[in-house]
Amino acid sequence: MGEAIRIGIASEDCPDEMVERFAAAMSGVSGSFEQREAFALKLGNELVRRWLEVELQRMAEGFGDAVVVDGARYRRHDRGTRRYHTLCGTIAVSRDSYRLVGVHNGPTVVPLELRAGLIENATPALAFSVTQGFAERPLRHYEVEMAAAHRHTPSRSTLERIGKRIGDAIEVAIIDVEPEIRAAEPAVDGVHSISVGLDRTTVPMAELLAPTSNREPRIRRPPPPIEVAYRMAYVGTVSTHDLDGNVIATKRFAATPHEGPDTLLERVAGELRHLSLRYGDVPISVVQDGAPELWNLVEVLRRRTGLALPLELIDRFHVDERLAEICDCLTFAGRELREAWHLQLNRSDTAIERIVRRLDQLIWHSTLGATDGDPPPRYWKRLGVHRLLGERLGIVSGHVEYLRNNRNRIRYASSLLRGLPIGSGPTEGACKSVVTMRFKRSGQRWFESGLAPCLSLRALHLSERLRPCFAKLQAARFASLRAA
Repeated sequence: MGEAIRIGIASEDCPDEMVERFAAAMSGVSGSFEQREAFALKLGNELVRRWLEVELQRMAEGFGDAVVVDGARYRRHDRGTRRYHTLCGTIAVSRDSYRLVGVHNGPTVVPLELRAGLIENATPALAFSVTQGFAERPLRHYEVEMAAAHRHTPSRSTLERIGKRIGDAIEVAIIDVEPEIRAAEPAVDGVHSISVGLDRTTVPMAELLAPTSNREPRIRRPPPPIEVAYRMAYVGTVSTHDLDGNVIATKRFAATPHEGPDTLLERVAGELRHLSLRYGDVPISVVQDGAPELWNLVEVLRRRTGLALPLELIDRFHVDERLAEICDCLTFAGRELREAWHLQLNRSDTAIERIVRRLDQLIWHSTLGATDGDPPPRYWKRLGVHRLLGERLGIVSGHVEYLRNNRNRIRYASSLLRGLPIGSGPTEGACKSVVTMRFKRSGQRWFESGLAPCLSLRALHLSERLRPCFAKLQAARFASLRAA
């Protein structure tokens, strides 16, 4: 059957002939169209499953007594039958394993799995389908969707093992293969600027309350007690923008709380260096919130890239949010001030310094001047604001301190004039799309062993790099094998 299909695909009239034969096979099937469609899909699955079994068996018979893997010689060791998983069901293939020459009880390899791209006993199509499904949603949802599509999947534990181990392999290889993937991506027209942003967001982590002991695995015991602790995962984005500051494309990066930001910064630095070389002398701006630890990471990023990164901005939304809270504390002039300050920040880079100076005058008068009978500052008297009291004074004082500390990064007028972005939407969006939507579903909690591979896969998937990364992994395994 496998030989017939292989020869038929090469002939121009084969598709029509195959359809005719399939229609003839279906002609004797009765029932509603829905029932016949389901039977046709079942029949198609069985045809593909049997062809896969025949083809893999043919490939298994094609190896000699010795092979070379990664430059080391392996000799035929043992023959056995292994069950492999496909999208159309399970197949059984008799194949040989090979043992490293010159090493007693040395490691073994299965050349068939390297040649055919079988990963964790799954064919390439199933392996990638599970990998992408693991990145997108819980595997129980993937399992249901595949059943609705008339596909056959292995058990959920097998699906999880496939997803995690492929994720682990990709996570190890990503630093080496990502530069090749970047280089293969086409350049886009209209890139006027580049922005980078870093952020952190919580992930519910399952942590053991007490260390587990080495017990006999055959004795069933309840799982060890855990507690759920929210830890901070890292997210980074690199975006290209057009002349109006709109996002053209965004690449997303993420790291678990346990991994920390080091590898993430290395990958972000590589992305920035690549884009700066590809698009020439376009401005690169850093736009993120005002957390000091994130700006400390920007200093590390600056050293790693060797780029100046002189344009630093606090995300406009965060600043507007703080100014709005200040205005809410100024009962009589809040709305008027909010609109006036918004226009001033759009028109002048030094507007924030004037705003802070005037707020300092109001705070000073509220804490000291009013007790001495001093009149309120002229600016505030004109607006009908005479004094801040109690909790409102504390809120305004805290926001003013934030604005003062970041005043050199609150200069939006020149950025708007040059068509540069002033918002960290790509980074804030990545916190939601990469982390929240996948890892903070109701009732979820994650061990590091599951979070790390899944987070890596999801960031690659949303950056449209998962498939080429998977292909690189497969190509490396295939290239490691040659005849002895």
